[in-house]
Amino acid sequence: MTEQLLYRLPWQSPAVYPGAHTGQTVGAGPLFKRHGSLLAHPDPRRIDVRASVLNPFGDYQVRLYQQQSNITVWVIADLSASMGYADKPEILRQFVQTAADSAFAYGDKFGFIGCGDHFEQRWFVAASQQPATVTGLCQQLAQHRFSGSAKHLAQAVQYLPSQRAMVFLLTDCHYPLPQLRNLLATLQGHDVIPLVLWHPDDYTRLPQWGLLALQDLESQHSRLLLMRPSLRPKLQMAYWQRHLALKNSFRAMGSEPLFMTGPYSTPTINHFLQQRAA
Repeated sequence: MTEQLLYRLPWQSPAVYPGAHTGQTVGAGPLFKRHGSLLAHPDPRRIDVRASVLNPFGDYQVRLYQQQSNITVWVIADLSASMGYADKPEILRQFVQTAADSAFAYGDKFGFIGCGDHFEQRWFVAASQQPATVTGLCQQLAQHRFSGSAKHLAQAVQYLPSQRAMVFLLTDCHYPLPQLRNLLATLQGHDVIPLVLWHPDDYTRLPQWGLLALQDLESQHSRLLLMRPSLRPKLQMAYWQRHLALKNSFRAMGSEPLFMTGPYSTPTINHFLQQRAA
């Protein structure tokens, strides 16, 4: 079994079904919420004598508890051409499997939406608690050839429920910042956790001298650069400026991103999730 994601909510689940997270619903739970009238909540076992005596209206008061509720966990994945570079497909597949297994262990539902140039029904998995659907999805991801752009990402919100959910956004953000801001604006009603996949070869293993062939995997545009010692730090600085611009864009929409620049690591993600919920 894969190592479990230890996610906690900084908000209360509005779901009525019991689960592992703090909920808004009154029901069976360990946490006292408030007092209520016995007429509205007819359970004599929970009568609070002291609260009943002190009640100015003379009504019997019962203790009401906060129910632990479930949530729905969604993964929105960028399936553009740049996400097919190096080990990004394997990281995506591993995370989807881990997130699904973790959601099922918590008693939560899991759903998946993959977006590229356009929407394909095969990349939509409705939220459920059925592990078999995730197994089939991961098999498809392992065989998929990533292509095109990520322009359909902003349409993913059409397939999400209106009720607040936890949404993991897996992307490399190799598209214009206005497109990212538009995407985040559409997801404002949900708890968005951005996981940005960057490969270190893009900016750390640049030669000092020589001809360097660059290609945009999504537009297929190519460019030939004559590398020299003065150009290398400029390219690296451009990447860090992009890193800062992305981080600021996410923070402006209330989300803190995790930049994943190495092999897939569940403990790294868990450390990030624990800091986020602290």
